[in-house]
Amino acid sequence: MATEHFQRGQIIFREGDKSQEAYFIVNGLVQITINTSHGVQSLAKIGAGEIFGEMGMIMDRPRTATATALENTTAEVINEDDFEHQIVQRPDRLHVYLATLFERIRKTDLLLTTTTNATVPLPVKPKETAAPKEPVFRVKLRSEAGGSDLNREPVSKTITKLPFRIGRAYFDTAVSSLARNDLSIEEKHPYQLSRNHCEIDFEQGRFILRDRGSKLGSWVNGTHVSVDAGCLSSPLQTGENQITLGNADSPHRFTLTIEELG
Repeated sequence: MATEHFQRGQIIFREGDKSQEAYFIVNGLVQITINTSHGVQSLAKIGAGEIFGEMGMIMDRPRTATATALENTTAEVINEDDFEHQIVQRPDRLHVYLATLFERIRKTDLLLTTTTNATVPLPVKPKETAAPKEPVFRVKLRSEAGGSDLNREPVSKTITKLPFRIGRAYFDTAVSSLARNDLSIEEKHPYQLSRNHCEIDFEQGRFILRDRGSKLGSWVNGTHVSVDAGCLSSPLQTGENQITLGNADSPHRFTLTIEELG
């Protein structure tokens, strides 16, 4: 099987290109984007052990999205003849593939059902003559003391991967194996959380909280982020951010701290 290396920022394929192969990421990070009436929208960030580019190959159609390497990336190239052997017949890869596919379908469906540009516009940085040094951040998430009456351990995490996905815990083992949550929170009915609730991400030079199609949405520093509110994402500030998952009076309250290290 052939292996290809992509430099950071390199376009691997563009929307509309011919589809002849899929890719299994050995290491690195790839972003999948589509063009919409509201501009370019991110569908997914694909990391090591995940697969992308397979739909156009399987359906023998042009690419329906653009793939860009966000880091120096190494990927195995999978052609149509190899797909069944390399993916379908290997449970370890098939599970990851299905989880990735479901997340992309969920995100695409959310974009299609949103009739307004439901993102908070982020400022565009002016062009500079020299590339600035990229800042380094430490991002920590902790649950507020007394913020929940649930009998569970408090949350205290340093976020080391993005996007960082949060949702309600699955109790169905078969379904939970396909979940894409980095933080799963147990909860009893009536639910404040959705199984795919929100995610922390970094885009256009800023950290954001993005809704994942949740029922009740989230509150970020007093701003309601939800499909119904017409706002699918909100910027996060350097320093402390107050986040409530669910209604404004939900017990799921957190402090997200963003510290710039230089």
